[in-house]
Amino acid sequence: MKIKTRDFGEVEIEESTIITVPNGIIGFEDIKRYTLLSPLGEDVFPMWLQAVDSTDPCFVVYDPWAIYPGYKFEIDDEMQKTLKAEDGDDLHTLAVAIVPEDYKKTTINLRCPIILNTKNNIAGQTILEDYEFKYPVYAEEA
Repeated sequence: MKIKTRDFGEVEIEESTIITVPNGIIGFEDIKRYTLLSPLGEDVFPMWLQAVDSTDPCFVVYDPWAIYPGYKFEIDDEMQKTLKAEDGDDLHTLAVAIVPEDYKKTTINLRCPIILNTKNNIAGQTILEDYEFKYPVYAEEA
């Protein structure tokens, strides 16, 4: 199917790649269907989490563990139910980025990760009190 994107014009996606977010994403609770676009190569971050039914919202996302290796948290029972997660399901975590004009100042939101169950393409967002909203993606230059 073809969708219109914020950053890449019209693109073709497989319906099997549509991610359902039953509770929406904070600030966009009414938008339930997204797809991950990987313009730098398959499974290469950053990726774009693009709404399927409109050009907005579109979020640039990163793998938080690639940037902050000590990142860890428990998924609570409510999130397990949202994701319809079972033992052995492959859960991926995405951190939403803020990309300013100077991309070297890009930050990721470690406090509100999006968890994706890749087995059924259901995702949810959680809030973690122990992490920062803005964690730098690129190391500061000396």
